[in-house]
Amino acid sequence: MSKSNEMIRVAAQKGYSFTKEGEIINPKGKIIKGTIIKSKTSLYKKFGINYRGMSRPILVHRFIAYKIWGESALEGECIIHLNRISLDNRPSNIAIGDYRHIYNEVKKSKPNLIRNTIK
Repeated sequence: MSKSNEMIRVAAQKGYSFTKEGEIINPKGKIIKGTIIKSKTSLYKKFGINYRGMSRPILVHRFIAYKIWGESALEGECIIHLNRISLDNRPSNIAIGDYRHIYNEVKKSKPNLIRNTIK
């Protein structure tokens, strides 16, 4: 089991949840601000939980997918943002996908891979 998947499970067990806008709510009912990280082609939002005395990062879109679909989200090839905006973590914008889907989407928008804009 990957450390990332383990942390997603721990956060769910501790009572973290999310809003319909894709914000993370801690067990006390407060919205977590989180931080934005950059990968090669995209920006992603993450939040941290304390586990065994250390803060552990969790990608918001992966956590939301787990809360919606359970273990099948972690077993899928990847979690995708349907509108291709990686900072849009609304549950309605998150799906379990595969790399073929991503390849086909990128191929359609040839000039620039996936451009993300912060609105």
